[in-house]
Amino acid sequence: MSVMTENKTETFEGVDFSNVHEGDRLQFITRETGFNGRGLYSRTGTVTKVTAKTVQVDCGRDSWKRTAVLRRADWHSRDVRRVVTERPARRPYNAEHVQIVDQGLVMTALYIPDPEQAKDPAHVLENILDCRYENVEVVATATRHFKSEGAAVSGWVIASGNDYGSEGYPNKRDMRKALDITIADYFTR
Repeated sequence: MSVMTENKTETFEGVDFSNVHEGDRLQFITRETGFNGRGLYSRTGTVTKVTAKTVQVDCGRDSWKRTAVLRRADWHSRDVRRVVTERPARRPYNAEHVQIVDQGLVMTALYIPDPEQAKDPAHVLENILDCRYENVEVVATATRHFKSEGAAVSGWVIASGNDYGSEGYPNKRDMRKALDITIADYFTR
């Protein structure tokens, strides 16, 4: 069984009495018998004390009894499971995951953390507003400008983040060197 909470996945796995330690989170079955009792129900808490015959669990405010004592003798009937918290794997945030899409007069540098999506960066750029690409970032763009078309400079201009333009690089080779530096700077800010 697994439950998603706060960007973490909690999984419950059976645990032996001899493999429980202070600080472990446990889930177990308890019985509330008597008049208006709930019967069998599940509780979760943190182990605060372990002895040779008992395990003391602080269950917070989940019921009228804050602390539960689990005994070795009835361990299996309580269906005790350890709560294992798994965080999703975090992908590295660095320049190695940047793909450059060359569209002739515009080059776009995209941070694409998913290796499957990185196989076709042009498709990602075309569909960047799709929710499947919410982790994709535009790191920088390089645009070719011409004075003959009314631009202030003739050459390649690089824009990244809050930097909305650089000097015009006269050729694509010089622009690529500058673009690589801009991408590296983006991840060291």
